[in-house]
Amino acid sequence: MSFNRATLLGCFVVLTILSSHSVKVVEGTLGVSRHCTWHGTAPFCWPSCPMGKTSRMESKCGKNKLLCCISGNKKLCCPIGLDISPEMAAAIAQ
Repeated sequence: MSFNRATLLGCFVVLTILSSHSVKVVEGTLGVSRHCTWHGTAPFCWPSCPMGKTSRMESKCGKNKLLCCISGNKKLCCPIGLDISPEMAAAIAQ
């Protein structure tokens, strides 16, 4: 396989551009919020917690006292391994 000067120059430019951008690694699982959040959409609530989170509490209304579930419950989902009581998680949930 042979490469001409333009091809090699193009590869150099692409590699230079790619190497000039830094990648920030965030501790924890990618795409998982580090906060507890309520999941479930009224009036029919059958949520599951996103990957990397586990259910700590269930409630008909969650944080929103105006839009409550007729069937099922909203779930308070927190990151796996977060050492916090369900009551404290509910108090600070987003």
